[in-house]
Amino acid sequence: MIQVKEGVCLPEFPEISCAGWTGMVVEVRGKKVSERTYILEWDEATEKKIPEAYKTQCEAQQLLYTMACLPGDDLTLADI
Repeated sequence: MIQVKEGVCLPEFPEISCAGWTGMVVEVRGKKVSERTYILEWDEATEKKIPEAYKTQCEAQQLLYTMACLPGDDLTLADI
């Protein structure tokens, strides 16, 4: 389980904080560790707290609100 670090906002929507959101890595992109990005699928607990405004914005842009792509520096292993 992965957790988003404090102070992190969603890349496409910098006004929306995703700090503390948790999920599973479904794909890793990038060969160099320093350039890797991680595609996450949010878990059920996070999906329940996603703001409706964010869901609406994603749907309007044909993006999945249940997933995000973030750099590794923004993530940490979650305490389960």
